[in-house]
Amino acid sequence: MSERETTQTGSAATTSSQGSNEVLRRRIAHQAAFEATLKEIFLQQRIQLLEPLAKPGKETVVYGGLYHGEEVAVKIFVPAVDDFEDALAAFGAFKVECEKTMILSRRSRAILQVIEYGDAHIPDDLDAELQEFFPVAILPFMITERARFGSLDRVLKTRRNMPGFDRAGLLDAVAAATDGLKEAHDHQVAHRDVKPQNVLIFGPGQGKIADFGIARWRSRRSTRENVLLTPKYASPEQAFYALTGQHENLVDLRGDVYSWSIMVYEVVTGTHPFAWSIQHATDPVQTQRNLLKAIAANDRRGFVPTGDITFDSLIHNCTADLRQRTTDISLANRVLRQYINRLRM
Repeated sequence: MSERETTQTGSAATTSSQGSNEVLRRRIAHQAAFEATLKEIFLQQRIQLLEPLAKPGKETVVYGGLYHGEEVAVKIFVPAVDDFEDALAAFGAFKVECEKTMILSRRSRAILQVIEYGDAHIPDDLDAELQEFFPVAILPFMITERARFGSLDRVLKTRRNMPGFDRAGLLDAVAAATDGLKEAHDHQVAHRDVKPQNVLIFGPGQGKIADFGIARWRSRRSTRENVLLTPKYASPEQAFYALTGQHENLVDLRGDVYSWSIMVYEVVTGTHPFAWSIQHATDPVQTQRNLLKAIAANDRRGFVPTGDITFDSLIHNCTADLRQRTTDISLANRVLRQYINRLRM
């Protein structure tokens, strides 16, 4: 459940981001005090926080911990923003995420299971020096099962020392997690942030989809929302909307299919098909913009055939322009499983 990346158009978004980064920087500089306070607060909830599981973000932190003697992951809403209105808006979004993920996890074991969610409260007598790290007096949290091996991107980096995690085993885990994505699609929920960081690995061939933080019920879409995405795995329609603010209505379940296929292609080939677009960029903002431009244009120069005709057709059909793109994630997953079986022959 790593942090999502936010892309917005306009200079106001840049200014807001810089303010958030400064708050986050100060919090990280005083990490020991912040972490000790957080652990003390959550002991009142009978949750023992042990160690961070992900790099702290601007809205949430994720810890491994113990809850009634069970190893769990705890996602906590602790916004690092200067603007109180931004914090309140994010607060509401996190509460919706908790409820949404709870509902979906009850429908499919292929979705990260939510054990409980609730609110912790900041003590009234908290030292003034620590107050800036907790702009909202309530800390919503979500307790989930803990993935033994972490996220897919982490396993990809360390699998040489992990038996059972060959390419077929990793693809098996992706296919398992995709069953959870299908369940969300069956209920008209687009995940909108499918990427290796949101596929959690419980063992060889055992994966679950996580982090519905920017998923939205299709009937509740608001054009005034911030543009939320992870650029490397954005669909062309997401990238276009991030760059221009136009045609947001085109961002739907089909975007998940595109992002899923980019992730699968990367697992199989070890390369990202849009890496070429950022090879010579040095400025982070320009790097992100170059990447989004290439994806928005669906420039296919980075897609290299693997030699497996069926697999190459799968990737092509899932990354085609919107009108020609495969819409059924379960059909795409069926083809992936056939490819996995061929790998094992």
